[in-house]
Amino acid sequence: MKTERLLTALTLSLSLGFSIPSYAQETYIDNKCKQNPSLNEDDMFAVFYKSEFKSKRQNYWFYSGRYIDGSVIFCVSQPGFQKPRPLNELKLIQFNFIDKVTKDPRNKTAFIVVTREGNGSGVPMNEYRLNFANANKPTLTKLRTWKSQD
Repeated sequence: MKTERLLTALTLSLSLGFSIPSYAQETYIDNKCKQNPSLNEDDMFAVFYKSEFKSKRQNYWFYSGRYIDGSVIFCVSQPGFQKPRPLNELKLIQFNFIDKVTKDPRNKTAFIVVTREGNGSGVPMNEYRLNFANANKPTLTKLRTWKSQD
């Protein structure tokens, strides 16, 4: 009886130890914001930010993928990467260098996006509010500009 329990515990431990946790797997998207795990490196963006929000009683995902050169694509879709679309109308931030993306704590349908206009110190930084009150026509508002210190 003890041997059976020990064998079961050992088998369970080994199977758990060799399984890859789902949270450790990266998500990849193409330049049309469609999820695709089998893209070539030259065609893929690694999702580094994803958040769900609700606009007009409909759930959406806002997510960002980083390309190998560091530029970022912004996307919106229904949950599960359904009906994805790139936010190409947001030219000030789309395919730019992004320092940070966070949810706006004062607005349930908005996000704060910080862009960086290059590498090194003293480069212009811009902070924007991206509002999805209407998910089909998001608005982008510049909040402030400063020079980086790093």
